Amino acid sequence: MTARCKLVVGAVALAVAVVGAYAYPSVFKTGVTISKPGVQPGYVIFGAPDGNAYAIDVKGEVAMKWKAPEGTSRLGYTRPLENGNLLARVQAKSMGASADGYAEAAPADSVIEFTQEGKVVWQYIEKGDHKLHHDQERLANGNTLMVCNRNLRIPAISKKLLTDDCLIEVDKSGKIVWEWQTTDHFNEFNFSDALKNEIMEGYGTKVTLAMGASPATEGLDMGHMNAASEIPASSGLTDPRFKAGNIIVSYRPLSTLVVIDKETKKVVWKLDNVSIGQHNVQILPAGVPGTGHMLLFDNGYNSVGANPRHQEVLPNSRIVEVNPLDGKIVWQYTAEMSGQPAWRFFSDHAGGVQRLPNGNTLICENTAGRVFEVTPAGEIVWEFVNPYSRAINKIPDSQLYRAMKVPESWLKHRM
Repeated sequence: MTARCKLVVGAVALAVAVVGAYAYPSVFKTGVTISKPGVQPGYVIFGAPDGNAYAIDVKGEVAMKWKAPEGTSRLGYTRPLENGNLLARVQAKSMGASADGYAEAAPADSVIEFTQEGKVVWQYIEKGDHKLHHDQERLANGNTLMVCNRNLRIPAISKKLLTDDCLIEVDKSGKIVWEWQTTDHFNEFNFSDALKNEIMEGYGTKVTLAMGASPATEGLDMGHMNAASEIPASSGLTDPRFKAGNIIVSYRPLSTLVVIDKETKKVVWKLDNVSIGQHNVQILPAGVPGTGHMLLFDNGYNSVGANPRHQEVLPNSRIVEVNPLDGKIVWQYTAEMSGQPAWRFFSDHAGGVQRLPNGNTLICENTAGRVFEVTPAGEIVWEFVNPYSRAINKIPDSQLYRAMKVPESWLKHRM
């Protein structure tokens, strides 16, 4: 099926995804399942459902394993830093029993930076009313950008209590030096009257699915921000909307991408016609093919009841590379490029993507716990199925929120 289909078909696709959301070691092979010439050398870093973070080599062997600093906590989303350290979300261990498929991205009380030896060298503990969730990134200036939300009542926008997304930038001392609240810029999104009415009435409030549901919120999760990334100085873009330091943001239920001007805090760019329920949007830096283009994981699906634009859905996910200057797709990946049916690559929620120096693209298919590397032509040259699961109602869950590959030189030593 290539045409966009109605929501009922999307629901069928979701059912397929739910079945595929778990990797069963007794049924499906885990570890490296495909290995061909042309793989980008390096180690793949990810936070796993078992609460640990891992570095695996191209053979699928564990080179390093990191645990949370305290026995009562677990590591959520963990990402490598250029300085050789790791930046991770720290969550209560009870979060590991969550069945919402979002454990690695669910609300956390703190974010830490730790060395490869496990020593914590920086920590931010939220003591106010911000709830940290989904994404964190070390900025070029050394500060840390974090996605968060706060509960607000704004009758002019919605009759419901809003769990409104925000961004905070924290310096090395833990001080908030910059922040941004979505509803402060509501009119800059130029929503249609129909969409404004959906928000006013409180679409999707308290909708719960067995898999793929958003983390629990007290109010209407209007935008559900799931990614925020700094535009790199090496992008080569001269358009002032995409100047270095501006922030590109993903709003999942709205299927909307925006760029925030760091200085004025205004929304200076918006795109809402290329993806559905997307994740991990980024502007590609120098050193990889596609520099200056936008790369994202297009899930192709939004949770039932939380799709205020009433988009038709896809029975598959795809990776999309876009020229941000004109909004046109310049490259995309679907499973059909690998000689498979389109639905073979589908994650209704979460997922990540990374462009590699050799031109390949690393893809993290969350629901299947699958990380694979494809060439520009779509050939799968490497595939790994995560064996580091957790038990949900005695069923192993192997979902992976995101994964990133680092050069072999990044890792100081193996365990």
